[in-house]
Amino acid sequence: MRAFPYQTIRQVIGLAATVLATVFALSCFWEVELEGWTMRAIGLAYEPSFETAQRWRFILTSTSFALLALIVPAVWLGRLLRNQHESYIALRREQALSESLARHDALTGLFNRRVFSDQLGVMLADDRKKAAVLLINLDMFKSINDSYGHAIGDKVLCEIAERLRRFTDRPASSLARLSGDEFAMIVDDADKESLASLARGILREIGAPLVSLQGAISISATIGMSIAYVDAILPDALLHCADHAMYRGKSTGRATFHFYDPGYESEQQIAKQLEFDLICAVAQDQIEPFFQPIVSLPDEEIVGFEILARWQNPHRGMQMPSTFIPILDRLGMIPCMTFSLLRKSIDYAKLWPRDLILAINVTASMLEDTGFAGQLHDTLVEHDFSPGRLEVEITEQALVTNIAAVRESLAKLRARGISIALDDFGTGYSGIYHLTQLAIDKIKIDRSFLDLGVPGHEKVVSAVLGLANSLRIKATAEGVERQDIARWLSSRRCDFAQGYLFGKPMSVNQVSAHLRERRKGEKSAAIRV
Repeated sequence: MRAFPYQTIRQVIGLAATVLATVFALSCFWEVELEGWTMRAIGLAYEPSFETAQRWRFILTSTSFALLALIVPAVWLGRLLRNQHESYIALRREQALSESLARHDALTGLFNRRVFSDQLGVMLADDRKKAAVLLINLDMFKSINDSYGHAIGDKVLCEIAERLRRFTDRPASSLARLSGDEFAMIVDDADKESLASLARGILREIGAPLVSLQGAISISATIGMSIAYVDAILPDALLHCADHAMYRGKSTGRATFHFYDPGYESEQQIAKQLEFDLICAVAQDQIEPFFQPIVSLPDEEIVGFEILARWQNPHRGMQMPSTFIPILDRLGMIPCMTFSLLRKSIDYAKLWPRDLILAINVTASMLEDTGFAGQLHDTLVEHDFSPGRLEVEITEQALVTNIAAVRESLAKLRARGISIALDDFGTGYSGIYHLTQLAIDKIKIDRSFLDLGVPGHEKVVSAVLGLANSLRIKATAEGVERQDIARWLSSRRCDFAQGYLFGKPMSVNQVSAHLRERRKGEKSAAIRV
């Protein structure tokens, strides 16, 4: 219980003394003057010959009763005043805490984003002052929280905040925690060499072993820097520039620092726009299938087509897969695009001869999905397309991820009548082991091996074809562009080939025209016979 404040005691005593003095004065006045006037006024007899002792007895008795009557109210009033005083103190304390929380980060005690922006605005208002913003983002901080828990993560943030405080000894410098693992610093400097030296010092300090983790474990950071009046003149814009510089560091390896580069930001904006356009293109089925012929050897008759993706963008023109496939893969949209291409291709293939197959590429992540085989088969059934006319092409990279899941998916596909081709054989890490252990129907020899003028390539291709024949696996040579290469492959018992010699990737209309020309040629040959 808090001590009764002296000021409150004084107030209670002063009030009680005022009441008692009033009662005493009124009692004296009553006995001396007021009593006689009152008695005569109401017509009652009044005997003024009281003894002085009797008068004082009345006065003291009245005052004593008044004093006794004040005890309870005085106690109550004292408590009331004390509570009022304590409430006032608590209110002031809460106001101070509220003001502190409104200005500071509750965990680290550093300034928050709002105060930082205000301070930066004040600094930028004076164009005679030099200023730079450093945006400091911890690398892989999520792994700290995941491995040690959020309580330890909070301790790490506090430790990092203390280390950063050592770099704010300049009068105009300021340090803030903007969000989770992101800190910002204002420095009254605009010299790049000096700022680079400061950034290197900060990275060294942050990279020292963390006391919070009680070991030799450390964490790194990435710093983005922007300079006032050079990169921007408004607080939000200057922070935006530092943010872009920081993310440039994240994309180039982390644990480094970068100054803002408007050219890099322009490239990022173009990349973001491309990414947005691609998302819309997939959602609206704008990516179309093109078809490259697959021919049998040695007769060079078309046996099917490999489905290839092409994106006809209204502003960029025809886009090749190398432009957009890596982006879609990063966005996790390859399955959506693949099934869209397959559905369109099936609709087209229904108008072609029924002996032609379709070959489509799938990614490792699709094969790792336990429901992929069922979804693919359901698509074929829904579009009334024979599973025997579909060939799924996988890369060797798919075989070094989750091999158990891939093996299960391949077995399901083969059980449904879908054939499997191993694409770009010889460029990955699968090895001969996978040819004997997995459900592989065909291998596709990568085009890089068909430059037979390179020493060793001819022997490699001959060995691969011999291996395929001994394992009774069909073989397709990719990238065939010369007739002598086709004849050489035929002599080595290569089953199929594809490349510009037999046809470039074609649109559906070009395929239809190509097949019509083929039928005309067959009829002419039959008539000549």
